[in-house]
Amino acid sequence: MASRFTDEMKRCIDAQEGELSRQYAPLAFDAADVKSGRVETNYKVVLIRLLAAHALQEKLSAAGYARALETVADSQLRRTIKKNLAEEREHTRLVYRLLKELGIEEAEADRSMTLALRAPSFDAPCYFAERAEGELDLILASMSLDTTGYIMISSNYRQSSYAPHSYASKAILEDEEEHDTFAATELMDAAKRFGTDKVNQGLREWVPRAANVFGPPDSGFTVDCIRFGLKVQDNRQLSELYLATLEQRVRYAGLQMPRLSTSYPYTLA
Repeated sequence: MASRFTDEMKRCIDAQEGELSRQYAPLAFDAADVKSGRVETNYKVVLIRLLAAHALQEKLSAAGYARALETVADSQLRRTIKKNLAEEREHTRLVYRLLKELGIEEAEADRSMTLALRAPSFDAPCYFAERAEGELDLILASMSLDTTGYIMISSNYRQSSYAPHSYASKAILEDEEEHDTFAATELMDAAKRFGTDKVNQGLREWVPRAANVFGPPDSGFTVDCIRFGLKVQDNRQLSELYLATLEQRVRYAGLQMPRLSTSYPYTLA
């Protein structure tokens, strides 16, 4: 059943592609183009900010899986955690390597995200990395971060006008699809193991965080990303796709989808 939901998500993503205009086509530039100045200066500025945010999201996800190893005792889950942790660490290295090719070291990239870390879009990954504990938080965090990550990379990064980011994203997607399937499968089992009341409460805590991961709609930064071909979809479209996908999974599991506010930052209605 998890694969059916993933296939439906892919169809939704494919149906949305190409709706917004782009100045540059997928795979238009490589690192040499950006470093040599053949691309306008603001393209490089926007690209570096986008890569820094992507790298930090991957790093926080890896930290969350490392934390889960300390708080989850189930042996089968621990095997999955170790696998996902190794893959998230590799994803992190991949994206920081892209930044280094542009002359940006990891520490510098992280410092540039200091203010962004306080935004609602980083609430879910920060909570996973710093405060999540136990099996239920692991399942709901995976549902929040792996599924949103899969949507973001599928909808946007794999079609980037910056070829190195597109290639890295396609490699990451192979792992993220498995992570997303794990989250969907475990959610269906969670109600039986923890009881619907406890899981529904967990959903009320995690779903607003997850919906905010994509960031504010129609922001100047996102408009620039779309114009430069670094993204395809606006953040509102991505959050709506995530919530529609999640609602199918929640209802199939016999759980209750939380009601959210209608605008970013999303809160319980």
